[in-house]
Amino acid sequence: MTAAAWLALVASGAGAVTAPVVIPAAPLAPSGFTGAPQASPPRIGTAGEILSGFSLSTSLTGTYDSNVTQSPGGSVAPIEDDFILRFGGSVSYLSKSTDWTYGGTYRAGYNEYFTQTDFSGLDQGGSLVANYQGGRLSASLTTGVDFDRGGNRYYSSAFVEQTSFRTALTARYKLSAKTSLQGNIGQAYTTSSGNFADTTSYDAGISALWRYSPLTEFGPGLRYTYQAGGGSNARTSVGPNLNLNYKLSTKIALNSRVGMDFTKYESGGSSDPSLSASIGLNYQASRLWSASLTFYRDSQADPSVPGAFTQITSIRAGYQRKIRRVSWNLGLGYESAANQSGGSSTASRPDRNFVTFDTSLSLLTFANTTTASVFLRYSDQTGGTGDSYQDTQVGVSLSRSF
Repeated sequence: MTAAAWLALVASGAGAVTAPVVIPAAPLAPSGFTGAPQASPPRIGTAGEILSGFSLSTSLTGTYDSNVTQSPGGSVAPIEDDFILRFGGSVSYLSKSTDWTYGGTYRAGYNEYFTQTDFSGLDQGGSLVANYQGGRLSASLTTGVDFDRGGNRYYSSAFVEQTSFRTALTARYKLSAKTSLQGNIGQAYTTSSGNFADTTSYDAGISALWRYSPLTEFGPGLRYTYQAGGGSNARTSVGPNLNLNYKLSTKIALNSRVGMDFTKYESGGSSDPSLSASIGLNYQASRLWSASLTFYRDSQADPSVPGAFTQITSIRAGYQRKIRRVSWNLGLGYESAANQSGGSSTASRPDRNFVTFDTSLSLLTFANTTTASVFLRYSDQTGGTGDSYQDTQVGVSLSRSF
């Protein structure tokens, strides 16, 4: 799956600001995995420290899934429920803070399906990171590989085993106290089990940023993308964009990129200019509650229809409330996946709409090293025949940092 993550690097302080203005990462492309409890590795260094720079965490999760195969129902594809037991963990390392920092993380988890035993198996992934910040230049290089399995709605809700490789380089050079140049280049490659197409994407961009105030910077940029699926009818786009970053102390943070894509296809087709965007807004009202809003719009190669492309539009709102050792999380999301004209002249999937609701209640216990949680997730997808389904997941989780 393609991931257009427009990471804004640390902007050095100026004027009244005594600490660097840290711009948060923009949202990633939405993940299509919804049929199994997927593990997201913690950020490097966030778990409990066991040695200098090292951290380790483990988790045990039990989930009841009302529609494990994401089936629309009926005699041909009846709805089947299941109970899933997952044991997972991660280990991370990050070097001490200097001009150069480097590290890595590895995560793994085994999912045991009680009824659909063929779905049982291991998912795992690892990544490496190297950062440099000195003088006028700051840069970050990340690379990683992930092996995941589960029901994936981007693959016509089929249960797939997916391997993803990704590499990204971002850099910023400070020309003066007010101006900076920022660039990024990234590559992603995904292959899956079954009769699905491999997908490849390249993403590159450059921006000129002007520091309007100690809190705000903005400027124009240029973006290039290349996407292909199934080895046919590659999509190439280039277009201008506008970047705006804002940081107010620890309360409000905005990272945004909005642009136009002018597209050509290997088959000779073309399409009207399309909007692409990646926006992340965070509001930390106090240490007791916070809210977030993310918006993402971009295209990706359709792995279930070789040569076809899909326009993804996703928006998500989140809320978190803390009361002593209890934390309540609430999320609501909407995603539209529309066939992009010009992509495939022979076949395409129908447009789809996907709605999600999730909530969890967590308690920090055992000297703040263990988190016990209960959660509820609901998803509803509407589309063409075979693409519509409803699914509810409810479960409990226990995680511990060492």
